[in-house]
Amino acid sequence: GRWDIEKAIRKVFVVHDHPDLPDSNVEGPVRAVVGPSKDFMSSQLTALGKRKDADFGEPHGASAKLYNVGPTSVGAWECTAGGFPVVNRPTTEVFYVLEGVCFLTNLDGSARRVTAGDTVVLPKGWNGRWDILQTIRKVFVVVKE
Repeated sequence: GRWDIEKAIRKVFVVHDHPDLPDSNVEGPVRAVVGPSKDFMSSQLTALGKRKDADFGEPHGASAKLYNVGPTSVGAWECTAGGFPVVNRPTTEVFYVLEGVCFLTNLDGSARRVTAGDTVVLPKGWNGRWDILQTIRKVFVVVKE
């Protein structure tokens, strides 16, 4: 491929090496997938409803998938204010926060404030909680291995 870069860019990347996926949902040649920023705006996301695991507030989620092949998916997610636990996360997730403010608290009680521009890794097996103060919107990569 070719990159014509005319001004400074910021790039967050995830490399996930996996064997060829002959049973994947990709037909034909493998191509680059580009998600214009407008596709990740709140108005373009599909509502998921209120989180059933919420223990604080009434957080409602929305999301959109850009890429979903084999164990790897990429998309956008947002959630309104509220809190919920995460027990034994089944996947690894890397995400970049587009907007909002939240706290991620580890099982040992250590907490990190997360805001727009932050990059976060939640490893498989992570236990903790989300406390969202201002609607959070992120672009994510999830690996199911």
